[in-house]
Amino acid sequence: MLIDQIVKYCDDKYRDHTQNGCDNCSYEIYCPKRCDICLHYIHTPTAAPAPRKYDCPYMAYNYVCKYSYKYMSELVYAFEQLRDLQNKKHLKVMSIGCGPSTDLFALDFLREDEIYGFNTIEFRGIDLAQNVWFDIHNQIKKYAPGQYDVKFYYKDVTEFIDVIADVKWVPDLIVFQYVFSDMEKHCEKNRLNEFISKIAQFINNDMNYNTYIVINDINLSTQMGGGREHFDKLLAQIVHADFRRLHFNNSNKQNHYNYGDEYEDNSLIKDNPQFLCDYEPYTSCASAQLIIKKVE
Repeated sequence: MLIDQIVKYCDDKYRDHTQNGCDNCSYEIYCPKRCDICLHYIHTPTAAPAPRKYDCPYMAYNYVCKYSYKYMSELVYAFEQLRDLQNKKHLKVMSIGCGPSTDLFALDFLREDEIYGFNTIEFRGIDLAQNVWFDIHNQIKKYAPGQYDVKFYYKDVTEFIDVIADVKWVPDLIVFQYVFSDMEKHCEKNRLNEFISKIAQFINNDMNYNTYIVINDINLSTQMGGGREHFDKLLAQIVHADFRRLHFNNSNKQNHYNYGDEYEDNSLIKDNPQFLCDYEPYTSCASAQLIIKKVE
């Protein structure tokens, strides 16, 4: 399975890194000598001694090991809802802010589990952080089955959308995987609103009926460090849409926000391998989701 191969690769790379030290860290004097702490600084900017960005491939290796099975599981639950796509023989997917491509891992899992029946897939991942994800993306292309046409684009998604609209490449599925919470932290408000409007315009003008948009992200409002309000900003700009709001019971907190319906189960679809225990990976799902279907 694709996720197992990529996570094992990242574990090997990260363990080799920790043995050889962290002397050339881009965080310079603030480097805590642990990539998990740097990730915490990115996810919680108020905790950081200085602004921290995704600019280090070793953080990416750590990230993949800590989060992949959780994020993949959350998307498996979401993709199981997309019945119009399950019997398509050729599937086209655009992943916005793709990072390690846990959405591709989820689709690969569903294909092996015979819940999805696609023979071939075109996967287009878009992420600005080329120096962070480039090596992992190369490994994904290396290990992906031959029926998977996987390409990555390191550019602003609004520019990419103009390109694919010109060549009439229309996805069956657009995925936002922990995008809005990150943009809320690191993006100017006007730019974020323009981003949402551009995506909505593409969905309204170019996507076909019975195609889907899946947003999976932290179940927190913008005031609490998330970006959940942006889900509904996008939904409000889509002209013809059915939708469903969903969330998981958060086993890591006493309380959570009830965003739409709650899944009956929050367990991982596939357990973290034992060798990942040093990363303290999450052992259950906890996100909020908005699933949008474009209709006539």
